Amino acid sequence: MPYQQVSPDDVTAVALVADMFNAVNAVDDPEEPPALPELVAGNMKYGWDLEPGERYLYYPDGWSEPVGSIRLNAPQRDNLHMVSVGMMVHPDHRRQGHGTAMAAELLRRAREMGRFTVWAGCAHDDEVAATFLRSQGFTYASHDARRFQYPAELDHDQLDKLYAEAQVKAADYELVRTMVPTDDAVLEQLVAVTAAINDAPMGDLDFEDEKFDLQRLRDFETAAQGKGEKLYRVFARHKQTGEIGGHTVMMVQPLQPTYGWQYDTAVHRDHRGHRLGTLVKLEMMRWLAETEPQIERIETWNNADNSYMINANEAIGYRLSRVFDTYQQVLDKDE
Repeated sequence: MPYQQVSPDDVTAVALVADMFNAVNAVDDPEEPPALPELVAGNMKYGWDLEPGERYLYYPDGWSEPVGSIRLNAPQRDNLHMVSVGMMVHPDHRRQGHGTAMAAELLRRAREMGRFTVWAGCAHDDEVAATFLRSQGFTYASHDARRFQYPAELDHDQLDKLYAEAQVKAADYELVRTMVPTDDAVLEQLVAVTAAINDAPMGDLDFEDEKFDLQRLRDFETAAQGKGEKLYRVFARHKQTGEIGGHTVMMVQPLQPTYGWQYDTAVHRDHRGHRLGTLVKLEMMRWLAETEPQIERIETWNNADNSYMINANEAIGYRLSRVFDTYQQVLDKDE
């Protein structure tokens, strides 16, 4: 079979996937951190919240080395109609029909899974990739922006001013720093806060609100711990009611300690208007400066139409790296 499913326990196959990532990113996305086999295996084993996807290496007939790789990620708690897919072809083997073959396999597998809405993506400025996706029946549906913050380049006087201003607006709240594992009593309150991410724009994607409960938040933390991630969380709690109004989560991977990843930031709609999003982010920056001073770059993502969050991020030093488009195809169930 030309497609070999990769197990996270298969050291050789995982190393081939990591090598493929690095060869592809060197050409297509050189700002991406190096892919380490340990991290590739962890993502394949645990996923984001214990919903790992499928990963395959592609060996064309007669080939002893892989020329590409495909992945499928199908949500299990919600959006049971869709699957997110990805493919990569080694730069040395492009324009030989391998991408077309892998796209056909992805759509075949999506049908086999009973998922008839398929997402795929590429960089907005990669017209070759966009043309390819359109040729395979995909249409543009949404876009996300990646931004980087470089702690060494920050204007700390300006950040201190923003912090003081936000404190005035959020005078009724206290800030709490926590690391995983989080107490269930806190996670219970964070269910509704986390679900506030459903308010973010999704463009024209066929997507239903994500469903969150206590177990899903536990699974997110379990997955992070399984991958060796250090998760930092800051939340804002109303002083009188004890309600958690907003939070932010940052990840540091000890195997890549100079990088930081901004995970979720969300404010419950009942607690908006108090600059909580800005305040928890600034508090997180102060915390990481104390505990992870080696970080050289922090990465964050937003839907490119989410102007409120983009403005908040740019105010604290994030700058645009690149925009990535998501394409969608709705398959005919009768074919």
